[in-house]
Amino acid sequence: MITACVFGDRLQSILAGEPGAITRKVPKKRNVYAGGSYDDKMYFIAAGQVKLIILSAAGKECLLSIYTAGDFFGESCLSSGHRVETATAMTDTVLKQMTAARFMARLAEAHLLGDFARHLATRLAEQRQITTNLATVDCEYRLGEVLLRLSRKLGASEARGLPHRISQQELSQMVGTTRPRISEFMRRFRDLGLIDITPDSHILVRERSLKKYLQARDMQPSLRAVAS
Repeated sequence: MITACVFGDRLQSILAGEPGAITRKVPKKRNVYAGGSYDDKMYFIAAGQVKLIILSAAGKECLLSIYTAGDFFGESCLSSGHRVETATAMTDTVLKQMTAARFMARLAEAHLLGDFARHLATRLAEQRQITTNLATVDCEYRLGEVLLRLSRKLGASEARGLPHRISQQELSQMVGTTRPRISEFMRRFRDLGLIDITPDSHILVRERSLKKYLQARDMQPSLRAVAS
């Protein structure tokens, strides 16, 4: 079994020599595709950053995930060409896109179908954990988990912080709470030395300290109960 990084590298090499893979440039804040639209393509991020958002029945936005260079997304087209989620470029982004049918055929030719399935299973497990957290832990704990996940995902350093700006609105969509509460928790995390904000407004996550703080809260189940 290959790692996510190696899988991404092999996928990139496949797309580099694939005449059916089209390069597409998406400006910041423009949609790659929108919920409700028909789209039968898979996407690989050559450069940039993309977020996936879904609307609840009440019309509230929920940020499902953030993908960056080396990631693929759009696998929902494998079950139906009609998108339930919206994919939006968070920065100027360069994509490689390919029809789902051709994408799967190329994976089969490269003997990568099994690894692709494992990566999808890993994503599903992560999303289930996020859903479980929404139902079982309070907002502050969820924010801590989100910041750790973003720091690891985006390859942040404790010197420069997250490589891309993440707004409090985007954090609120990921955590499932309001912007004022996110602001309150962020101030608390800063006061505790768990995070900081760089001069250019990037979030600096002190991973070891934040992880230790969350682990201490794990030892006090009452603190993790869903806030009323």
